[in-house]
Amino acid sequence: MIASPVITASALGLTRNESGRRFPHAEDASALVALRAEILELLVGPGWEKPWYVYDLDEMTGVEIEHMVERGLMTPTFSEVSRAGRGFAVYGDGDASLEVNGDDHLRILGFRDGGQLAILWALLNHIDDRLETAISYAFDPRWGYLTARPRQAGSGMRAYATLLLPALALTGRLAGTAVDLAHHGMGMMALWGGAGGVVQLSNVLGQGKSEEDMLREIGEVCRGILEKERSVRKMLVRESPVQSRDQIGRAIGAAQQAWIVSFHEAVNLISAAQVGLELGLVEAPGLEAESAFGLMCRLQPAHIVVDTMDRRADSLESSEIDEQRARLLRDVFAGATVRA
Repeated sequence: MIASPVITASALGLTRNESGRRFPHAEDASALVALRAEILELLVGPGWEKPWYVYDLDEMTGVEIEHMVERGLMTPTFSEVSRAGRGFAVYGDGDASLEVNGDDHLRILGFRDGGQLAILWALLNHIDDRLETAISYAFDPRWGYLTARPRQAGSGMRAYATLLLPALALTGRLAGTAVDLAHHGMGMMALWGGAGGVVQLSNVLGQGKSEEDMLREIGEVCRGILEKERSVRKMLVRESPVQSRDQIGRAIGAAQQAWIVSFHEAVNLISAAQVGLELGLVEAPGLEAESAFGLMCRLQPAHIVVDTMDRRADSLESSEIDEQRARLLRDVFAGATVRA
């Protein structure tokens, strides 16, 4: 039996504002443009362990922007905002990224497969310290780092842990789990419309705890939730063994034979197969070769256009994307079987 990771993916964001300027939504365009110039000059200067790649947002296509969103390097909100002075840069080979003049003056982002919140915090904290040598952050002794959204004031940190919880979703137990999380100052939201039982946990408030304590608590809460998920999976197989194998088998059959697959359908198929793999009901060498979440990510529309279609599609609604996705699934699930 294959053990599932506690956290399937980790993401972290640090929000900061320059003390000498108003928040972006209330600041003059000239002041935002000047701030962007100051930030970008710092990024291309010496002292960084890895290079920053600065993007011209006006020159980026819709597919390229969505690809950054899918990679966790750009927030959906930032991708949709249109105001003077916006800037965007990526650190190293996607190790981290920086949004300038979105909802706030600065937002440092990081994303990784697996449970790597502590590693992300170390990297983003280092970048944050480097930026603070040239920028005077808006900080209040009582409220901490000031942000455009008061609930995020304090540490200015938002941590996200992605979990695959198909059994809890199938049995309608996610709502109760979300209520329990609220008592810990955390929230839960469905990712990708709830396909495959994929959810994100995050801290709701940024005050009252250190960053390390927040990350430690998120890890502990995730372990508890995953234990519930594993328990429900075993219960479903024990009480309905034929139905469980049937559902998993149908998912694998569709992945092996379909020629058109939407993204949400692909996530559902992979999630079901992954449950079978972890319960020892499935042999799937292709799926074992990479994480289920990693496979889901690379089947997102912009990933397919950029990685497998040489950016040929003009729209993320192109039917060819669904065809390419089906081909990739057939390759991954070739030879997969359900054990009797």
